[in-house]
Amino acid sequence: MSIAKKMMDTLKKDIRPYRTNVANSSYMHLIGLFPLQIVTTKEQHVAALKVIEKLITFINEGNIRDEGIKIYLMTLSELVADYERKNYSTPSVSETDMLAYLMELHGLNQKDLAAEIGGQSIVSKILNGERKLNLRQIKALSDRFKISPEVFIGPISEFEPNKIKNTKNSKPRSKSAKTS
Repeated sequence: MSIAKKMMDTLKKDIRPYRTNVANSSYMHLIGLFPLQIVTTKEQHVAALKVIEKLITFINEGNIRDEGIKIYLMTLSELVADYERKNYSTPSVSETDMLAYLMELHGLNQKDLAAEIGGQSIVSKILNGERKLNLRQIKALSDRFKISPEVFIGPISEFEPNKIKNTKNSKPRSKSAKTS
């Protein structure tokens, strides 16, 4: 028995409780057509995007109830996202531009967001750059649009450490001495 065969037999025994039913024919056919592997070249990236596009089109046409295809698509999408994170920079978008974009995308006007943000005049000030979104507003907008708050505040890694006030080195306030 070859070493590879022994390893496969051992794995089958060890992972039996963790196996899912995605090993159906469509999942395995997709693996055969375009194996799930780390995307390392531009050519692999382009090919993977084409596969993703075809699968999304197929799913959106209502032709799918196949969990194997969905799992394959999610996994391939993650592999592509990893490649893109490593090879492409994402331009920063201001919270004002993002809010304006989301409003346009959803066909909303300032009045439509008044409840989430605190009034139409505040929405106007935010869109004009006269005011920043606060955390409550960011949470409300994130909930409304079903998006991550990072869309408005950016990932934590983007914050510059020198702009954050260092409270460890600040002197404690002295208590006033009682005079008798």
